[in-house]
This record gives sequence, C-alpha cells and structure tokens, in this order.
Amino acid sequence: MGIRVAAGLGALLVLLAGPAGAQPARSPAPRGPEGSVALTLPEAVFLGLRNNRGIRGDYLQRIADRFALRVAENSFAPRLSIAGDIGRSRNAGVNVTQAGLGPVVSVDTPTGARFTMSWLATQTNVRGQTAQAPSQIGFQVEQPLLAGGGIDYAMAPRRIARISEQGAKLRLQAQVIDQISQIIVAYRTLLQSQEQLRIAGDSLRRARELVEVNRALISAGRLAQVELIQSEASIAQQELQLIGAQNAANSARLSLLVLMGVDPASPVWASERPAAPAVRIDLDRALATAYARQPGYLSTLLAIEVNRINLDISRNQRLWDVSIVAGTGQQALRSQVLDTIGALSTVRSDFNIGLRVNIPIGVLSREQQEVNATVALRQSEVAAELARDTVRAQAENAVRTIEAQRRQAQLAARARQLTAEQLSAELVKLQAGRSSNFQVVSFQTALQQAESTELGAVIAYLNALTAMDQVLGTTLETWRISLNEP
Repeated sequence: MGIRVAAGLGALLVLLAGPAGAQPARSPAPRGPEGSVALTLPEAVFLGLRNNRGIRGDYLQRIADRFALRVAENSFAPRLSIAGDIGRSRNAGVNVTQAGLGPVVSVDTPTGARFTMSWLATQTNVRGQTAQAPSQIGFQVEQPLLAGGGIDYAMAPRRIARISEQGAKLRLQAQVIDQISQIIVAYRTLLQSQEQLRIAGDSLRRARELVEVNRALISAGRLAQVELIQSEASIAQQELQLIGAQNAANSARLSLLVLMGVDPASPVWASERPAAPAVRIDLDRALATAYARQPGYLSTLLAIEVNRINLDISRNQRLWDVSIVAGTGQQALRSQVLDTIGALSTVRSDFNIGLRVNIPIGVLSREQQEVNATVALRQSEVAAELARDTVRAQAENAVRTIEAQRRQAQLAARARQLTAEQLSAELVKLQAGRSSNFQVVSFQTALQQAESTELGAVIAYLNALTAMDQVLGTTLETWRISLNEP
C-alpha cells in the first residue's frame, strides 16, 4: 500500500485570498514530554494503514473474493474427474465381483451446452477367476434450447462474479476511507487535547505572574492583602484544569494508538499545529464527484445490475425444459482401446440423438422465483434513488458546515486577539492602580475561554473538511493513497 500526502480536497477546493486561516497557537510548537516521539498526521495515517487490524482483515477477505472470481472465470474450462464403481452379486450360487474405473472429461460452453467424454475400464471376477470386460468409451453432448440455454443464461454467473468483484473493491475502499477518517479525527483529538493542555499551562503561568504582581503591589501599599486570595484561588482553579487536560491528552493518545494498531504504551506526541487554509467548495462539482466516486452510492448501482441479471435467470427458468441430446461410443478390450478411439469417427460407431422435453404444469415455485427477482430489482432501484438523495443531502450539509465552521474559526480568532489585548491593557491599568484584581482575573479567564473556543472551532473546521472528503469518496485521492491488491 503506497501513500503520499497531499493537502486539500483536490480540484474541488478553491483557496481564498488573504491569510492562510485561523491559527490559535501563536507561540513556537511545544515539545512533547521527555522521551516522547513526535508524530505527524501523515505518519499517523501511514502507520494506521499498515497496522490497523480492521484493514488487515478486509485485505484477507479480498483473497477469498478474488478466488471466487477466479472460480467463475474458470467455469468453461475442461473438468477432469475419475469415476469408479464396484459391486458384488450372487446369481445361481455364483459370486460375481465387478469393478470399473476411468476418467471423465466434461466441458461447459457459453451456449449452455455440455460436452462429456468418458472411458470406463471394467473387470469381472467370477469364482476367483478374473476376466477382462470390454472398456466403454463414449462422447455425449447436451444442448438446452429453452430453460438453461443461451449465452445470456450461461454467462450470467460470470457476469455476476465480475460485478461482485467490483462491489468487493468498493467495500474495501469504503473501509479504508472510514479507517483513514477515524485516524485523522483521533489525531486531531489528541492535537486538541495537547493544545488544551498548553492553554491550561499558559493560564496557570499568567495566574502565578499575577500573584507576583499582587505581592509587589501589596508590598508597595497599593493593593489590599485580601486581593491576594482571589489570585491564589485562580491558581488552584488553573491547576485543577491542568490535571483534567493531562488526563484528556493521555486518553486521546491511547485512542489514537489503538486505531493505528501500535503498542498503547508508545509515548507519541502530535507534533503538528492546529491551522488550516480557508477554502470554499463548488457544490455542483462536489455532487458530480460524489455520484462518480462515493463507494456506498456506487454499490447500490451494482446491486441493480446484479438483480437485473437474476431477473433474466428467473425468467429463463420458467421456460420449458427442451434439450437436444446426442452421443456416440464404442466398447473394446483393453488392448484394443487405441483402435477403438480411432473408430469413433467411423460409421461403425454407436450413435444416438434425441430431443428431451419436460413441461412443468402448475408449479408456483417457478413463478415465485421471478416474483422475488422482480421485487428485488425494484427494491434496489428504490435504494439507489434513496442513496442518491442521501449523497446530495450529505454533500450540501458538508458544504454548508465547512463554510459555517470557516467563519466561526475566523471570528473566534478575532475574539481571542481582542481578549488578549483587553487583558494586556487591564494589567497596565492594574499596575497604575486604575483597575481591580477581580477585573484582571476575569479577563484572564475570558482569554482562556477564547483560546479554547478558537481551538475547538479550528479543529471542527478541519474535521468538516475530512468529513467532506468522506462524503465525496475522495479521501484516497486527497491523501494520494493507492490500494494494492493481495
């Protein structure tokens, strides 16, 4: 399985002019815990595709699927078998043992005809004396004219097998897309929890710095001692949130490692930053792409094709059973077998030809097969219509969600910037004695909330882009992933 990473949703995405997009983190990328391993999103996807147990199971199933197609494609190849029989009888007090053994070759043709050639060598034992019996060499052909006959009927299993193979590929593609999407979302959950941990750490640092400022102001007689209690309470609150953020980060890390199929004890650290370009998607082009690439929708179209073939088969089976049967053969001793095979083409060979007719009357089960096949075809057509409407609704919702999340991320970034400026101004006013400790603590809390809100908006926006890829069925193209068949 090869993988190369590409950003965006291919030609469907149009980059907006202006800034690259919202980016809540303004400081350099933090380092992970001591001994941790930095992990990028492309690396997480690669490891997940290589180690994910669900994908490995799907690839194992593909071995069985491809062998089923091989069996169907081999349906018109000659089949060789060894036929034999043995029997013992008693007649007039005489024990007789008869045994026969020989090869049988049969071939089915695309017209529905079956050719069979057999050679049965027999041997008889009477009262312990072995006697060689004549070998039987025969050639027979049976060609159905109505039920079971015709190229469409004979080729139906092979056509169904080929369509089923396409459906199996679509199922594998859908499973891989789903696994990739889950890994991406899990990675961003870890990224969000790490950034939330950073935000909590920054808030704790600001709370401790405020305590130092308060103590300096108290020493200078410009602030009451009681004001220090509120600052210390803020430190306790921030320490509490920091512990919660650490626990959430560990939980997110474990969830990602399980999806990737990696040892849960691995000390990985999401090294990317939560930032994304602002994009817009053309709805008409998105719908056209979804109808052409979405595995779930394409599977419903394949189901229609299979049910149409099954309906043709059931209609064929309602016809009379009329077949032409012909054959030729010879009997000879074992020493004369070669001469006998050559004699099959002479006029002295035994020959038979006939017409076999079977007309079922009042058999409702034959009609039931056609009724069931007709209902299945209509149901698959309804399912395809429903799937088409569902794809359209999902695409429209995804486009609308992306636009809303993009706007929310931009507004959240603006709100966070203004809140940070308010806090800076309030700290200046506090040192000048023109503000209260309560106001500063309130602005610190507001900044923490604004940073968390911006972080959540950016992650939701990125996940909306991933969900759009999944709806369109273009996840593999976006990440330039090729599925290698087993």
